Amino acid sequence: MNKFITIGDDKVSVTEIENAKTIPELLQTRVQYAILDQLNDMVARTGMGNPDEVKKLVLRDIAFSRGGYSSSFTFKMANQAVNITEVDFTSEKSMSELLISRVQYAILDQLNHLLSQSENPEGSLKKIKDSLMFDITKIIDDFTPQNNNDNN
Repeated sequence: MNKFITIGDDKVSVTEIENAKTIPELLQTRVQYAILDQLNDMVARTGMGNPDEVKKLVLRDIAFSRGGYSSSFTFKMANQAVNITEVDFTSEKSMSELLISRVQYAILDQLNHLLSQSENPEGSLKKIKDSLMFDITKIIDDFTPQNNNDNN
């Protein structure tokens, strides 16, 4: 499901999750949608078509630290619950800042959940990092920008 968010004169489509069946699936899908929405926006605004350049920019944006405004809520699914952090888009200054924050929060929530489920959090960190970077690289490598219509 898509919804549109407007900041100033900029408008962007944000993909929402509808049918996740488990907490890990919800968190992974949230990261994927956040990254794909950011890629779509980057390509639409800049006409970027080089996947390697886009990959470098997105990976650079994923800094795992965020100092903006956000809100948290508990998402319940069956007999499980997970904390989800949302970007307060009314306080963001630009669309790119909103989309970067959304990716960062989605990844941080996924990491926090994976660590909370681990019996050995320290030993799991490298495995989680490698898996996450693989997922991100795969998403970007598989991403095919929609052709921009030059008549617009």
